[in-house]
Amino acid sequence: MVNIQTLGYGGKKSAEFFQELKAIDPDIIIDVRENPDKAFLGCYTRPKLSEKLGEIYTWIPELGNKSRKMPPTLIDEEEGIRKLLELAKDKERFVLLCSEKLEERCHRSYVKARFLESLNDPGLDK
Repeated sequence: MVNIQTLGYGGKKSAEFFQELKAIDPDIIIDVRENPDKAFLGCYTRPKLSEKLGEIYTWIPELGNKSRKMPPTLIDEEEGIRKLLELAKDKERFVLLCSEKLEERCHRSYVKARFLESLNDPGLDK
């Protein structure tokens, strides 16, 4: 059974953010930012997160929101969701990561909904 949560680091000190992540205890953290190599705060860049979180951190560039608006325009929605489904074969606790503090204002809410729809689609090869 997949448990998917989302987390935004906007407006949070790094200690608070990492404490929230620890409480969730994810099997995998999926960065859905369009360009995680550039972050307002350096501790949230892809290299820094990869170094701190290790192998549970991954970036799926296809899930980036190229419009930066809602509803989102994902870089490659079909391929990004396919990659999430592939990860769901052996992972249960997911965190979708982005910078926006509020899930409802962020494209990660859309990614989460599309992923859950795809998981429940009996026509998809899981």
